[in-house]
Amino acid sequence: MLRYLRENTGNWIIKFFLGIIVIVFVFLGVGSMNADKHNQVATVNDQAITFSEYRDAYQRMLQRLQQQFGTSLDDDLIKSLNVKQYAVNSLIDQKILEIEAQKLKIIVSDEELKQNLLSVKAFQKDGAFNMDLYKRVLGQNAMSPETFEAMQRNTIRNTKLQRMVINGITVGNQEAQAWYSFNNTKAGINYVLIDPVTFSDVFAGEEQIRSQYDDHHDLYMSEPKRKVAFLVFAPEDFEGQVKIDETSIRDFYDQNPAHFTTPEQVEASHILIRVNENADEKAVAKAKEEALSVYEKAVKAENFSELAKTYSQGPSAAGGGYLGRFDKTSMVKPFADAAFAMNAGDISQPVRTRFGWHIIKVTDRTPETVTPFETAKVQIEKELAASQVQDLAYNKAEDVYDAVLDGDSFEQVALVAAKQPVNTPAFTVLGTELKGMGISDPGEFATTAFSLVDNEISEVKKIGNNYYLIHVLEQIDPKLLAYEDVKNEIAVKLTAGLQKQAAKKAAASMLEKAGSDAASLEKLAGDNHLKIESSKMFTRNEAVVPGITGSEAIAQAAFTLDEKNPVYKKVLEASGKFYIIGLKEKQTPDAAVIADNLDKVKLQLETRKQQDYYSQWLAARKEKAEIRINTDIIN
Repeated sequence: MLRYLRENTGNWIIKFFLGIIVIVFVFLGVGSMNADKHNQVATVNDQAITFSEYRDAYQRMLQRLQQQFGTSLDDDLIKSLNVKQYAVNSLIDQKILEIEAQKLKIIVSDEELKQNLLSVKAFQKDGAFNMDLYKRVLGQNAMSPETFEAMQRNTIRNTKLQRMVINGITVGNQEAQAWYSFNNTKAGINYVLIDPVTFSDVFAGEEQIRSQYDDHHDLYMSEPKRKVAFLVFAPEDFEGQVKIDETSIRDFYDQNPAHFTTPEQVEASHILIRVNENADEKAVAKAKEEALSVYEKAVKAENFSELAKTYSQGPSAAGGGYLGRFDKTSMVKPFADAAFAMNAGDISQPVRTRFGWHIIKVTDRTPETVTPFETAKVQIEKELAASQVQDLAYNKAEDVYDAVLDGDSFEQVALVAAKQPVNTPAFTVLGTELKGMGISDPGEFATTAFSLVDNEISEVKKIGNNYYLIHVLEQIDPKLLAYEDVKNEIAVKLTAGLQKQAAKKAAASMLEKAGSDAASLEKLAGDNHLKIESSKMFTRNEAVVPGITGSEAIAQAAFTLDEKNPVYKKVLEASGKFYIIGLKEKQTPDAAVIADNLDKVKLQLETRKQQDYYSQWLAARKEKAEIRINTDIIN
């Protein structure tokens, strides 16, 4: 058992369960002397968040991440996503909401909870709530009815609280019109480009280059390097030791039916009319009315793709609402239930999900298919063989590593392995010098080598599909590079900097002499043998000027220009080049277009304002609350 744990400590699941074992010892053993205190992950205004609450929240987050990332989820990714802290923060938010709900005397009656549970389609059979199905679904999600019902009660309570907080936050016609006009106004600019590379008569002299070298030795040091010896244990070295029999192949096929089943799929497009999941009945009804209007157009044989481009508020709108092919688990349940109940060519009435109202058009259906055993068995044999040779390579590497633990030298370790060590040339942390040596991933190999100290032998390291033992032979420290070796590099960088300074100075001088009207830009260009170029029209939301890389600042400046001030009064830089800009044209949306989009804009803006206000309200309550976090537990 101990060997199994040691061999699998790289596996995130093993690490997780080892962590649970440690936690059990801490909280049931040593921690028992002060159980209440040490069972608290955090407190909010002296109200405790217990370890069991934290553990459950953490587990739920892990389950969601597993569904999202699949086999890509490992302990490094979990750490980088800061899942522990997110779990604690979510519990603190919940506790704040609970405290505020208590202050406002918000309660959820048993009847409200009952009606909520009865309405969940996942628990319904033939359109009615089914107790056996309810318990089975919860069991599949490792949840008891008591736990789920407590969570649902909290959800209903929080929804009531949110509605109270955002009640009265609305958007008037004038505000919506202004917002739409602001975001959809278009601008186009004329500009003069002053490019540093055209200042070819500006260059760095010998004295400047030498001075740069003498004054900045730290910039011209060689990279640190390593020389190592290594042993490699490659799976292909063990291929002759593996034979997969028919029984093993059949067992794998029978035990992994999902591996050989392609689920039923639907090809569909949709039009989404957004409405917040927690919106009040009025907002929901209004969005549904808009969705029904679009549905009527769709069933009257209007082009569904064009309707989606015009009306859909989802990310697929630009592509005509096309979603591609998907199986039933790929979409939220209400959407999937509707889509998979339709035939090719059908258009659904509006379907409500947490994103809003969807009008779905199914264009094709593909039935579930199962790959026959005879077709699959060749691939199964390959996979089983690959797995076994991988295990043999790893086990051999581990057996050899035992000699390292026993204190043997690397030469003795190589004798145990019956392998000749491979010596590398000196290499940097990027590992480019290792290419051509047959190393699976030179970059990762080099990074591993640089994590070791002089004369250290690594643990077994998996790099690519191979396993390595690495022995550091020599650490080579940085040293000052010879002047002649870096002279050209310094000259290029200094010259580029000097040319940029000259270009910026020339641009400022030109702008200073120019007038403030649009014609002055043409005169400026002519006087300096430059040409005026024009951009395509763009909106604020596009953030950059078409055709000019890195032009965020130029795009912002363009919208400050108008007929009275058509030339921007500062030189602007984008991607190392300098621009003098003037307004070519500005277009505001037509009043009829604004009117056509007014209801949709009001809904979007109202939802955004409500979400922003609610987030600020919650943040303010957290700021005032006395929150203590027991970092010893979560770390």
